[in-house]
Amino acid sequence: MTSYLNPYIGKSVLKNNSIKDSYILTIQYALDGLCFIIFDYNEQKFLALKHYIINDHEAPLESILLELQEREAWKLKEFSRINFLIDNSYSTFIPSQYYDIKLKSDYLRIQNIPHNTQIEVDTISIYDFFNIYPIENNITEVISNFCENVTIRHASSVLICSLIKNFSSRNPEIRAFVNVRNNYFELTVINNCNLILHNYFHYNTKEDFLYFILFTFEQLKIDNETIPMYFLGMIEEDSPIVKLSSKYIRNIRFFNRDNNFHYIKELYSIQYGHYYTLYNSVLCE
Repeated sequence: MTSYLNPYIGKSVLKNNSIKDSYILTIQYALDGLCFIIFDYNEQKFLALKHYIINDHEAPLESILLELQEREAWKLKEFSRINFLIDNSYSTFIPSQYYDIKLKSDYLRIQNIPHNTQIEVDTISIYDFFNIYPIENNITEVISNFCENVTIRHASSVLICSLIKNFSSRNPEIRAFVNVRNNYFELTVINNCNLILHNYFHYNTKEDFLYFILFTFEQLKIDNETIPMYFLGMIEEDSPIVKLSSKYIRNIRFFNRDNNFHYIKELYSIQYGHYYTLYNSVLCE
């Protein structure tokens, strides 16, 4: 069988045939990689986190999931609850008062979405907005063939839901969050429980990166000298992007591990913010 997955990070204490009913599996799927986390709901403990690089962007999802099962020695259907997160840069958030189901395709018209896709919608009722995004035409059917009790959502829905939940009880102020991916980043601006902005920016250089953020702050009349801006995703604290950004944005921060949960000791060697969305998927079920 052709191999599509190259191991990148692997931390787990699971043994063969040890899947329990209390285990929740969350898979985050992008064209260039797949990562998953396993959470024991009863113990409130994270038991595994693994990240695979997908070496063929045209690899069928069915083949990827088959290989994942072979590598992990468990079957998706063994889990009583599964979250499957679609991770791409095509989602658009619409406040409920402006949303019309008949127009859901129109909301994505200005984006160059891939062909052979269908439009899906995540309802985030607690915060009164919808997230519209494309997925591959057969992806729901493929996933359903592997498991039954699965919830498919866009990764940005989980990200924003968790950010609002995590920060709504803190001092009310405008905060920015930058989720860094391989060749783009996701910028979110939140004021207490209100989503102010969510957008994707593709960049080539660190100067591009900084320009898009400062331009957005200027349009929103945000003071870059005072706003707290949190980095998450695949970025290190000493990266050239962070060093340049800190010259213009004074209040740069990174995420600490959520102490409301427990973790196997192997996970402490991995920077928490790299997999913030995966970890926080349990907050947005």
